[in-house]
Amino acid sequence: MTLINTLRIDTAIRTASRLRLLLYIGLASVMTILGWLASLALWQYVLILIVTTAVITYLALSQPILLHLSQPPLSQRVDRQWQLLIRTGRGDELWHASLNTVHRSRWALSFEFDIVEPYQRALLTTIFRDQVSPEQWRELSILANVSSAQLN
Repeated sequence: MTLINTLRIDTAIRTASRLRLLLYIGLASVMTILGWLASLALWQYVLILIVTTAVITYLALSQPILLHLSQPPLSQRVDRQWQLLIRTGRGDELWHASLNTVHRSRWALSFEFDIVEPYQRALLTTIFRDQVSPEQWRELSILANVSSAQLN
């Protein structure tokens, strides 16, 4: 019975990521340097700051947050019947999805899902390396290699 459990991916995802934070700080630094070199009027800097803050706040609060990822039973295809625990503005919800693709980079994996329940929509979510354990990262990386061969 333990062999069957180890063949399935059942991964808790930490919501905080230092890698994501570093990415955002880097982008903010680049934008700040570009703004500084543009030599704008003070009111233009304030306007850019207000719009940037509003956009970042909207993006941070409107996107569903992936908390847990579960692979379908071994008797099913690898791309069907995924279960995703998602944090939304309404609370934590269990969503059912089909896996389209997984894109792998050195520091992150990007998953493309078609949500089936609670309503149909596409979902693109990124899992950074520091959001999961090293063993779970290895499993997800293997999934990315397998799914790119099978799904495409």
